[in-house]
Amino acid sequence: MDNYLIYTDAACDMPAHVFKEYDVRTIPMDYILNGQTLSFDASDPEHDKRCDELYAALREGGDVHTSQITPYNYIEAFTPDLEAGHDILYVCFTSGLSATYDNACSAAAQLREEFPDRKLIVVDSLSATQGQGVVVTAALMNRAKGMTIEENEAWLNEKIPYMCHRFMVGDLNYLHKGGRVSGAVAIVGTMLNIKPILIINDKGALDVVGKIRGQKIALKRIVSAYVKDSGVPDVPHIIYVGHTSLYEEVEELVKQIKEQVPEDTIVEAVNLCPIIGAHCGPSFFSVCGWGFHRDAPI
Repeated sequence: MDNYLIYTDAACDMPAHVFKEYDVRTIPMDYILNGQTLSFDASDPEHDKRCDELYAALREGGDVHTSQITPYNYIEAFTPDLEAGHDILYVCFTSGLSATYDNACSAAAQLREEFPDRKLIVVDSLSATQGQGVVVTAALMNRAKGMTIEENEAWLNEKIPYMCHRFMVGDLNYLHKGGRVSGAVAIVGTMLNIKPILIINDKGALDVVGKIRGQKIALKRIVSAYVKDSGVPDVPHIIYVGHTSLYEEVEELVKQIKEQVPEDTIVEAVNLCPIIGAHCGPSFFSVCGWGFHRDAPI
């Protein structure tokens, strides 16, 4: 097997046991909560505690912002492993929502000149949070099965277009702050209990594909849409269900999904990281897994 490492970043959400079972490296990202700069690492053993603190603060009206990983951050992270003789496969946060991918490519170009004998591959996941987590989990499984770094890169680029993100936010005002909906839509939608259904499209950017009144109906539509579109061949049967410290509600959602998917499907709940939660707000659910219709309306 090739002596290569797999990296990802703080926008990736995976169950804690995946970090324990596989050798995966992570690059932290910063967020600013009520004026205090905090660093978040996806592999932090206190992942859920950090998320709980953020969503509690947001429910009390807290203010949060995020920042990107700089080329210098990448160079600082990758250099010791390249010096130690390791090749690197980095599965990056989507280029459609951040300049993080461009920064990674800039750093990689510089490092390839410094370490010409090493392989440093940057893969645009066109995904985020739990969807990025499924992609990274698959990459780790591929390496464990003996795929070379080039084979893994090719597999990822072939399958990433089928990574589906379907999610619901409870407060349109957070999307308004991010420029995704107008102020008028946010006000009216909140008054009418409208729950927008969003996806990450084939360019890795955010799209609103449905607006449904009531959380229960919205979640039912998300689950049924995923089940209808699933069945992509030659991928691990994994669904990661995202939430914002809404443990009781997500337990019921996981139960509903398990009742409708093949028995061998891994269905696990994962708290939404602060890097994405800052833009989605404290009332969020997602269903992320392989599907044929990445941008299908709901």
